[in-house]
Amino acid sequence: MRIGFDGTPLQYTRSGVGIYVEQLLRHLVQERPQWDYLLYNNKPFSPEAIPGLTPFAGYFPRSRWVWMHLKLPRVISQSGVDLCHFMNNSAPLGCASPYAITIHDASLFLFNQYHPWSRLIALRLLLPQVARRAEAVITVSQASRQDLIRVLNLDPAKVQVVYSAAGPEFRPLRNETQRAQLRQKYNLPDKFVLFVGTIEPRKNLLRLVAAFAQVQAHHPDCHLVLVGPNGWMMKGALEKEVAAADLRGKVHTLGFVPQADLPGIYSLAAVFAFPSLHEGFGLPLLEAMACGTAVLTSNCSAMPEVSGTAAYLVEPHSTASIADGLNTLLGSSAQREWHIGQGFERVAHFSWAQTARETAAIYEQILTQKDRG
Repeated sequence: MRIGFDGTPLQYTRSGVGIYVEQLLRHLVQERPQWDYLLYNNKPFSPEAIPGLTPFAGYFPRSRWVWMHLKLPRVISQSGVDLCHFMNNSAPLGCASPYAITIHDASLFLFNQYHPWSRLIALRLLLPQVARRAEAVITVSQASRQDLIRVLNLDPAKVQVVYSAAGPEFRPLRNETQRAQLRQKYNLPDKFVLFVGTIEPRKNLLRLVAAFAQVQAHHPDCHLVLVGPNGWMMKGALEKEVAAADLRGKVHTLGFVPQADLPGIYSLAAVFAFPSLHEGFGLPLLEAMACGTAVLTSNCSAMPEVSGTAAYLVEPHSTASIADGLNTLLGSSAQREWHIGQGFERVAHFSWAQTARETAAIYEQILTQKDRG
């Protein structure tokens, strides 16, 4: 089989989608080494970190949109692939090859207030069309599957769930020397609540800060550490909330942190807090669990599905609920240890190797149906 992939998410700082693309490709190459894997990009790209991928020329760096819809269909025709997989919520309208598309969630349609207008214009008009034309729509949770079927009016038979996973590098950091070095490198406090993710409205960080201010009455020695790149629509808002809550010196924003340091930071945290308003999956939940950290998350969308009984669930629209959950976990070592144990059990149900096997099976199903047709 000869498969083409949109590799543009690999060009940028790895976040949820970039991690998904990298790990899926890495494990597909291992799972089906006999297949050919072509990587399409709008600008020259060398994927030496993932052996087995072949970049296919056909660049147009000036505009990713023009490349996707005008240049890429011709490139795909020239490359002679059996099928394509577009893994980041978009696909070219004129793709002549059979294709699968991964749509990670339906937040563009359900929570448009949390997305920049440029993304809404570009994707809300095109996504329903390319999703209906796809041979298979892959998503990352049953919650997202139900949302996508409803809002995009998709045939349920072609919307399939393939879970993501935490990478093998996410495990507890127990070496005291390395823990001390990492704490010094990022000036981490002795006791802190951790958030990891893009700094954007959907992550509900303003309520997290407000809830953390309430926690100070019971845990004045605790700090809040926010890890992740700046996204959109949050410029100045977080700083204002911190100032209004009189939390200067207690809230630390680290920005983007290299992947190699994340397992250690998770391991040092007293609690991992992820009270997002909506998630297609919520990869940081599994990363924190794999590192032996007690997890607090929201009781909506995919987060209960992914975390099972391992996380402490809160109502994300209620500051009081988030604060009560943080106080419970911070105030009881027995409660934290129970959630940590449950987390280790839960994370064992997910693996990137399984993600690759199930995705490969979808490719084979697509081509089998094509041959029959």
